[in-house]
Order: sequence, then structure tokens, then C-alpha cells
Amino acid sequence: MNTRHICGVDEVGRGTLAGPVVASAVILQENHKIEGLNDSKKLSVKNILIFLVLAIFLYSAFMTINPVNKIAVLEITGVIRNPKKYLKSIDTFIDDESVKAVIVRIDSPGGTVGSSQEIYDSLIELNKSKLVVSSIVDVGASGGYMIACGTSYIFANPGSITGSIGVITQYYDLSELIKYLKVNIEVVKSGKLKDIGSPTRELTKDEKEVLVAIIEDVHSQFKEVVKDRRKLSDREIEKVSDGRIFSGNQAKTLKLVDATGGLGAAIRYIEDTLGIENLDIEYFPKKKEKILDKIIPELKNEYFEKLYYLHN
Repeated sequence: MNTRHICGVDEVGRGTLAGPVVASAVILQENHKIEGLNDSKKLSVKNILIFLVLAIFLYSAFMTINPVNKIAVLEITGVIRNPKKYLKSIDTFIDDESVKAVIVRIDSPGGTVGSSQEIYDSLIELNKSKLVVSSIVDVGASGGYMIACGTSYIFANPGSITGSIGVITQYYDLSELIKYLKVNIEVVKSGKLKDIGSPTRELTKDEKEVLVAIIEDVHSQFKEVVKDRRKLSDREIEKVSDGRIFSGNQAKTLKLVDATGGLGAAIRYIEDTLGIENLDIEYFPKKKEKILDKIIPELKNEYFEKLYYLHN
């Protein structure tokens, strides 16, 4: 079997001081080492680290001088409880001049009232300086829909679920189970309503009245948000605010969303509105990334692996 060997010759400089130069190459056996012979292009750990530090510095300097115009996509998923990571991202958008618009990508059945209201309020503030639209993926209901109302334009996939403009709270009555287990529970409290919602007994009439009043107040707040942001009449808001859900198509007919479509439709709407094409897309909240993934994505795969194997 014939073996073919290929030998490459590197450049020999920009010119010589002592006349013509002849360059040649020699193929050495892999295990044949000559003392004093060294590969000037072989990367050491030290050289690799210097290269990375320099690359990071140059990348940071370039991005500072030449910021890339982009659309920030804020992904709100799952049950909405702690809004901290979303609020942090929104604050970043306000201060970042390279962010020309924001898409709030919602896939959530809702969550706690306070958290949903905080995100909604922050988006209302963001609207003052940025174009903000929302895109409902599979579900944008209850608190998820309230958040969508904080944007200037709402997209929903035709088959997505939205609406659920209502408020709910649940309590469990385990008194019969406790009685069956023959467990005796004694409660000492400062007032008759202090242990409202206790699972050890039924709700009293007074307790139910208190809870109903809270639910109706919060529901009224939700209805006012939707009515104001979606420009609905009293009749229109009453028609959609009994807690029922709607498909994306139904929601458009009822004026709860502006258009049907997904992320692509939202991006095209932003580009048409701003008159800017080919904006970069950046997703938030940021996930933890390796430094190479964040600074020089091209190095994370085969190129960096080649550097590693060159050294080893």
C-alpha cells in the first residue's frame, strides 16, 4: 500500500538582508525527535491564555466603539413568581442604546398578582423609550396576558391560549381527614380572622366575605388594565373578563391581541416600524455561558479543539 506524505512550507518573511533565500521542508517521523529542534508555531498554554485575554480585550473594545443594533427578546416562561430576573433585564434594555426594540416572548399560564403587576409596570416604563411588542407562544393567560398588555402591540399564535382575565384563590379543607386521623389541633390567635384559610377547618362566612372582597378588588384592577390598554368599551371588557380562555384567533376578533403570528411576525413588524433591517437578535434573561461561548463563539467548537490538540 502506497502512503502519500504532504509537506507544507510556511512563508519566509517579507524580504532578506543577505540575498536570495531558499526554503525547504523535511518530513520527520512522528517519534523521531531532534534535540534543539522546535516548532515556532506550536502553541503553549501560556500563548493560548495570552491569545484569549487579547481576544477578549479586542472584542470588548470593538463592541464598545461599534455597538450592534439589536432586538432584545425577553422570554417569560412558566409560572410567574419572582420577577427579579425579568426586571433586571428590562433595566438593561432602558440603558442599552444598541437595543432598538424589545419582544416579550410569553409562554406562561400566569402566576402571582404582585409579580405580574411589577413586570407590567416595568414594561409600561420601557415603552417610553423603546418599541416594545409581545409574542404569545403557546399560553399567555391570566398574569401572562396582563404582561402582554404592557406592550404596544400583541402577537399571538392562532392556536395559542390567552385571556383568563380573572383572579382565583384556593384553600383546602382537611378537617375530615384530621378527624379521621384523630389529630387534635389547638389554635391561639389574636383575632377571629388571623388564621383565615386554615386547612384544619371550613371557612367561616366572615372569612369568605373577606376573600371575596379581595378577589373582586384585584379582578377590578386587572379589568381596568385590559380595558385601558386594549381600548375596550364597558360592554367589551365585561364580555371577556369572566375568566374564560380564548384561542389566538378568537382573541384577535375580541381585540385582545393585535395580530396572529409568531416571533418572525413580531420581528418583521419591528423592522417595518423602525425602518431598519437585519437587526441582531439577543435573548434574555441571560443564561450562564462559558467565557468562550460569550466572547468568541467561533472558538468554542472545532477551532479551539484544534488549538488544544496542537498543544497536546
